[in-house]
Formats: sequence, C-alpha cells, structure tokens
Amino acid sequence: MGRQNVQIYKSHGGLEKFSNKKLYTSLRHSGLPHKQSQIITEQVAREVSEGSRTRDIYRKTLKLVNQSSHLAAVHYSLKRALFDLGPSGHNFEAFVAKYFEEIGYQTKTCQTLNGRLVRHEIDVVGVKNGKRVFVECKFHNRVGIKNDIKIALYVKARWDDLKQGKEGKNLSAYYLASNTAFTLDAITYAEGSGLNLLGVNAPVQKPFMEEIKSLHLYPITSLKRLNSKIKKELLLRNIILAKELPAQLNLLQKLGLRENEVEPLLAEIELLNKSIL
Repeated sequence: MGRQNVQIYKSHGGLEKFSNKKLYTSLRHSGLPHKQSQIITEQVAREVSEGSRTRDIYRKTLKLVNQSSHLAAVHYSLKRALFDLGPSGHNFEAFVAKYFEEIGYQTKTCQTLNGRLVRHEIDVVGVKNGKRVFVECKFHNRVGIKNDIKIALYVKARWDDLKQGKEGKNLSAYYLASNTAFTLDAITYAEGSGLNLLGVNAPVQKPFMEEIKSLHLYPITSLKRLNSKIKKELLLRNIILAKELPAQLNLLQKLGLRENEVEPLLAEIELLNKSIL
C-alpha cells in the first residue's frame, strides 16, 4: 500500500517515516470499514513525498474521509477538536468536568485545597456516593507532545500530600487527564502507583478518546457545520458539548447562525448522538 520509506516532517518538528499502517489504523478507528480505509490510505500514500508535512497529510486525509462519511470525519478529527478548545487549558478542564458529570459525579473546577504540607490548586474535583476524586488536567497546544514520567511523578506527589492532609478525607482517586498521549514510562508508573490516566492512549483498555465517542461527549469544536467565530463565542459562555446546542438555538441565532443553517447543524448533532462504534 504505497510508500514506506518516505521521511515526513512532524507537527512539533523533526522527521519520521510515513507509515501506511499508522494511517490505516487511524482510519479504522474513525469507524470507516476496511475497504474504504484501504482505498484512502493508498490514495494519500501516493501523494506523500519526501519532506511532506503531517498537517498537510492530515488535511488531505480528512477531506477524503468526509467525502465517505461525515461521522467518520468527526471521529478522525476528534483529537484536533480537543486542541481547538485552547489556547488556554480552561475549556479542556471544563470538558473533563463534563465527562465526570456524565459518569455520575458532581463537579467543581479550579479549587484550592490544603495538603499536609502545602496548598494545591485542583483543576477538577468530583464527588459521587460520598467519595471524592481530584483531577489534574494537562492541556497541550501542539500535536505530538507527550506527557512524560516527570508529569506523572509530579501529580503523584500532589496526590500523596493531599491524601495526608485534612482535604484527604473521602479522597478515593486521583486522575491525570490530557488531550495528548502518555509515554510508556508514564503509563507504567501510573499503573504501579495507582494514578489514573485519561488521554489519547490511556487507559490502555479503553483510551479516553474512545470513551468520549462511546458517551457522545463531542466538543462543539468537532462540529463541521458551525463556524469558528460562533464556536469561540460559545466557549466564552462555557458551552462545551455539541449535545448542549439544541437548547441554545436562540443564542446561536443571536451569534450569527443563519436560519438555513439550523437544520443541518441539528442533523449533525443528532448523527453524533446516535453514533455507535
């Protein structure tokens, strides 16, 4: 299936070999069937040349995916949609809070709590059945940046101090959530120390990205039928999830959504809410 020894530029700098297998796998994860994933992989591979950039390959691939399946295009671009919650990490923290609310927690964001030795700023605090979880969020603005062992060690140290302090009562778990992947060392350390990871490649059994799809927790930035200006205005109002929008039609029209754009947008949201992987 195409070339295997072409060097391409990664988004965060440096070179890597273009991988047909990696591209094909990402297409299958988007929900495309084998045959269509194979056809797109071969078509993209034929157009990749020495020194091509990953962002250009991504855009070309996304265009082809969208021609085959709008739903698959949303799935394929989900990681980018999480990046688009930036540039600050505030919206990603709100998104993570929405995830914990979806699985039964009551949440608060940006809390300052006392550990045994020092005070800590906690991004998300969740409470369910009298038990509390603390969540540290690491948002990155660039594709390819991984959370390494140093971050995992830092978060575990905070957990230990908080657990031993007066805020540690009923504290049942500590999470590290990110919009990117974790290094193997970080995953190994987390598994052995009780730190819970949420990210592109964690938990290993079912990564956070797959859980987002299963729960239909698509951020508004994943919607193809909503322009970037309106998305930014919605995020400023702490409207994070696509499935929150049907209740915000008056606001959407005030922000500039045309009458003939309402039905296609609602149809897209309904498609996402009914999707099954």
